[in-house]
Amino acid sequence: MSSEIIKGLPRFAMAFQPIADTMTGTVFAQEALARGRDGEGAASVFDKVPLSKRHLFESICRQRALEAVREMGTNGARISLNVSPEAVLDQEFGICETIRAARTLGLHERQLILELTEKQKASDVRAIRDLIIPFRKRGMMVALDDFGAGYNGIQTLLDLKPDVVKFDMGLINRIDTCEMQQTLISSLAEACSRLDIIVVAEGVETLPQARMLQSIGIALMQGYLFARPMVGLLPTPAPDIMARLM
Repeated sequence: MSSEIIKGLPRFAMAFQPIADTMTGTVFAQEALARGRDGEGAASVFDKVPLSKRHLFESICRQRALEAVREMGTNGARISLNVSPEAVLDQEFGICETIRAARTLGLHERQLILELTEKQKASDVRAIRDLIIPFRKRGMMVALDDFGAGYNGIQTLLDLKPDVVKFDMGLINRIDTCEMQQTLISSLAEACSRLDIIVVAEGVETLPQARMLQSIGIALMQGYLFARPMVGLLPTPAPDIMARLM
């Protein structure tokens, strides 16, 4: 990509954080996350991107993640790529371009998870759903991030019909002590199970949280308890934590 195209965009690196399967001890997926040159989080990085170049920058991030994965290998785990809903349909820098890049790098759709990440209301979820049908038929999974926060709620779930729902950390942070949260998460997890939707709990930071989630029936978890995002590596969940949960 020419220097003129990327002129004015912040310098960044791609980090990865695992989604751990606490029942099998394996890694379900690795989420690719943008990080600033001094370790700043993705939100800080994107704040420096002009609005007119947001879709371009997202596309560059996904491209960098795919290139890194090709070099490192995935050990059978999928790679979860973040994309804002309004960027999916972009003809030049949308998800179709990312799929073409993946194929060029020798990666198959079945290795990918498209993770819809924004808390703003998507303008046309059904158009997104229709666009990605061919890729889903070839094995790509679609995840709805931040479920339970902002606009990523029941209506988006019904319209998108995702393969994976990631429960927002706000629903998880008191799961071990709040009976109301336990009841809510249990009901949501059961509904997702009946709809053949995989559930991931985000923001898991303590063993009591993880054990409560397991008791509810949620095995897939992501958070600092297992591993922090690491630049240039595909980290594995902490072995001592996994041993205590299996």
